[in-house]
Amino acid sequence: MARVGAMAYLAWRALVAHPLKRLRARGSGLERFRAAYVSEGLGPTTVEQREAGQAASACIACGLCETGCELAEATPQVRALGLHAAFRLYARNWTSLPLAAAVLEACAGCAGCAALCPTGVPIAGLIVYLRSRAGEPAILP
Repeated sequence: MARVGAMAYLAWRALVAHPLKRLRARGSGLERFRAAYVSEGLGPTTVEQREAGQAASACIACGLCETGCELAEATPQVRALGLHAAFRLYARNWTSLPLAAAVLEACAGCAGCAALCPTGVPIAGLIVYLRSRAGEPAILP
């Protein structure tokens, strides 16, 4: 009997409640997205941001890239954060990217780290991209 009640409830939701809710929705899909998620620090992403995030998500945080970076030895911000974390941390959360501007600026772009990555993450390219994005607003207007 419980199964019949559950199926009836799901049918009511699918045939009555959900269509009525969609009729009451105001604004475009983008406006509804912003109303729901911008207050949580999440915003719509561009294709370019998604591609960079996908490339960065291949990082397994092994730390091998740090052994090929001369700045990891010399710069306290890079040593404290860890080179791999500089882009891995921001692969999913663009709102915090301006906080990493100093670390991203410390990178010399020598690409010594990219050759050491076992998963083939284009580290130098990601650092350049994130550096350019660090000064931009995180949420699109």
